[in-house]
Amino acid sequence: MKKLVMIAVSAMFACVFASPTHVFEVSAEKDAFLLDGKPFQIRCGELHFARVPRAYWRHRIRMCRAMGLNAVCAYMFWNYHEMERGEYDFSGEKDVAEFCRIAQEEGMWVLLRPGPYTCAEWEFGGLPWWLLDKGSANVRVRTRDPRYLEPAKAYLRRVAAELKDLQVTHGGPILMAQDENEYGFFGDDKEYIREIYDTMREAGFDVPIFTCNPAYHLTKGVIPETLKVVNFPANPENAFARLREVQPKGPLMCGEYYPAWYDTWGQRHHTKPTENMLADIDKILAMGGSFSLYMAHGGTSFGWWAGCNSPFLPQTSSYDYEAPISEQGRTTPKFFALRELLKKYMSPDELAALPEPPEPVPLQAFTSAATGEYVTPSLKVLRMGMERPLPIEMLNVGYGAVLYTATGDTHGGGILKAANIRDQAAVFYDEKLIGYLDRRFPNRGVNVPAGTGSIHILLTHMSRYNFGTVMNESEKGLLPPVTLDGKELLGWNASQILPPLMGEEKFHVSGHPLNFKRFKVNFPATSDTYLLVRGWKKGHVWVNGHPLGRYWGIGPTQTMYVPGCWLKDGENEFLVFDFGGNVPMSGLTFVDTPILDEMHPADDIIAASVRDSAPFTPPASPDLCGEFPDTVAAQCVSLPRPVKARQFAFVMDSEWGAKGVAAVGEFELLNSKGEGLPHGSWSFVSLSSEELLREDGAAENAIDGQISNMWHSRWSENSAKAPHWFVIDMGSEFEVASIRYTPRQDSRSGRIRAWRFYLGDKLVKVAE
Repeated sequence: MKKLVMIAVSAMFACVFASPTHVFEVSAEKDAFLLDGKPFQIRCGELHFARVPRAYWRHRIRMCRAMGLNAVCAYMFWNYHEMERGEYDFSGEKDVAEFCRIAQEEGMWVLLRPGPYTCAEWEFGGLPWWLLDKGSANVRVRTRDPRYLEPAKAYLRRVAAELKDLQVTHGGPILMAQDENEYGFFGDDKEYIREIYDTMREAGFDVPIFTCNPAYHLTKGVIPETLKVVNFPANPENAFARLREVQPKGPLMCGEYYPAWYDTWGQRHHTKPTENMLADIDKILAMGGSFSLYMAHGGTSFGWWAGCNSPFLPQTSSYDYEAPISEQGRTTPKFFALRELLKKYMSPDELAALPEPPEPVPLQAFTSAATGEYVTPSLKVLRMGMERPLPIEMLNVGYGAVLYTATGDTHGGGILKAANIRDQAAVFYDEKLIGYLDRRFPNRGVNVPAGTGSIHILLTHMSRYNFGTVMNESEKGLLPPVTLDGKELLGWNASQILPPLMGEEKFHVSGHPLNFKRFKVNFPATSDTYLLVRGWKKGHVWVNGHPLGRYWGIGPTQTMYVPGCWLKDGENEFLVFDFGGNVPMSGLTFVDTPILDEMHPADDIIAASVRDSAPFTPPASPDLCGEFPDTVAAQCVSLPRPVKARQFAFVMDSEWGAKGVAAVGEFELLNSKGEGLPHGSWSFVSLSSEELLREDGAAENAIDGQISNMWHSRWSENSAKAPHWFVIDMGSEFEVASIRYTPRQDSRSGRIRAWRFYLGDKLVKVAE
């Protein structure tokens, strides 16, 4: 029999069979997974144990089984298990082995995705912050750079020590394991992938190893030994056809199918019609394929763990994802619709054993009369006498707020600017808040009065990039130069602000209104709830020492999920880091329904402004022009010769859907080596329109590296007419050799037909 991999095992598949002997195969001859010689379709759901309190793991796994799935996909995050270099933690909330054992007890198989890179809209894509502790220029992540690769290998060996005995080959539930993740988006170094693969094999992973990529990156950075699966948001026929081009035989599998999408601060909540999801899943299964639903249950990116895409698109703490199982673990209409569909593809034994959903975790709503009190945070001195401020990683800080104090001459005052700030800061002078610095507005400054007062800059960061080559530019902090009245400000001290959790106060800050507020709340019950944060500007919340995550008044989320398992009878402590300075001192409101799609741009820490969009007049002759075909496939067009430029314009004159609208899934520039140019410093300087009311059609979606969302011209009100365009300033001069356009994937409407492309240094004037 010809097959890619064959594994004979004896495994306990609890709650379904009694100690059978199983043979699991990845069969090329039958183009299928086989279990005991019979075709086996993997109906998997992504479920991240790090995004669910341990007390609810079993409940969520039972929910997945009741939906009709037969496996859960377990992502692991390296930075979650090795928060400090060489110090591993697989206990308590991080006990992945226990998660897998519970899955087996509940009759579910496990697909393991251990990393070292995972993406998943998780802080730094799962990589630990301490990789940057000598500066980002000193390490290249996701490469064979030994400063990255050696600790990555050590982590994989440690993961294998935890989980190798839970593989199906040893009687456990783990059917397959993944090497790295969507590497085609990042690079094409097969030797790097081989290093990861060989390390996993040597460490004890003896189940099939698979690799996933989107349909147009299936050949990049892959090796023959791995099973290839394809990720896509729509059009299964197209994606599987591309998979067959690179893997003519073997099972068809969608490694990630998206029932909706994640949310980004300042953009609308993402949804996806249930009928679209059902049609695609039906096609996958009818074609004999397998799938993993990303996400079956999204959960919450507690604490600092939510990720960030480029150019600067930080994600919300809620990871609800409009998944079939809600953030709080409840059934949704998608849940029941998918359950009914999957019944069509179950065997009689499976159908007979399909359980009803477990009882939901109770919810409560009430308003507490608790009065808040200001509390003094802890202060840890990090570095004194720096000439220039250092990134927080080089100060040995991974997460949290850092107070930078200027020690140089500031008496003359002037406009304080920090164009390279990562990411936002409150500026104090003479112990008074005088303004904010924000990476979204690099040319805005804060007016510092003349006098003898001191300048203090309280820096807080959003997440490090979780996707793309821009990950190598992920440092956080007050990056130089910092200028005052146009001159670089030299001489700095730095201290870490530590939240005074549970009343512990080690150091005292005198005279700085840092706005930590403590509320003591007695709940009617220890049930789940949502903290209402509508009207609060920006900050963080902890409950009884558990970090809930970030809030930001701009939306789309206006609530924070509070797990009842983290509450206790009697007094509960809520600690709020009120970076925006406007959290009321009396009363907290808790609701039983999340608010996931409510936008309040006026509640920003800096007054919201209409997107700058300078007039644009195209030059007489484009550098490139043409017509794209009517297809979902990415289109790459090369310039006659590479051109150096700072700005580019993409003009869309017509589209295939004949509605006069325009949409772009992704737009990239490539250098002469075929490498994508980093987007970290890109900014839109002219834009014909964007759809923000009826869907998230924000322009940034065209350059965030993800094809599952898109920029869309305005259509809900005062529909914009062709030609449509956007002009981007790349921040500095780059060599451009070609462009790559990826159409929207879910519909023909808006796919570009006739187009023009321009390069130049001053297509649009940029304010300095």
